[in-house]
Amino acid sequence: MIPPTLVCKGWKKPPNDFVKVIVDAVILDGCVGYGVIVRDVDGFVLGGCYGFAYKTLDVIWAELEALSIGLKQAETMKISKLIMESDNATLTNTVKKCENDITILGRCVKKECMVLRNFESVYFNWVDCRSNEVADLLLS
Repeated sequence: MIPPTLVCKGWKKPPNDFVKVIVDAVILDGCVGYGVIVRDVDGFVLGGCYGFAYKTLDVIWAELEALSIGLKQAETMKISKLIMESDNATLTNTVKKCENDITILGRCVKKECMVLRNFESVYFNWVDCRSNEVADLLLS
């Protein structure tokens, strides 16, 4: 059997005029942690935030709250073109298909994404968790 080729994952530069907003959430012992990092095309950290809450949530709902916080952070910073990144594939796919998603999660995602009208251009990407290290560090 041939072992898989290990690929070094890491932060990738966004196109010019775009800013990356990387979001992440963690759940541990009845606590939820959220992390948001905002980076420009050179990788310079423009801002970010983190927070904790004592509540019980499923991971997808915690990631949705992190996404909402990230969108509010970008709106506050008056960013017009952004790339949102999350290491949660379910959330990323739900956001991309929220217009046609009739699940409870899909409806909640659609509601949270109403703020997208305030931006010129927004893309959502799934990233490998190894590419999300800076946001992960906020939650450590």
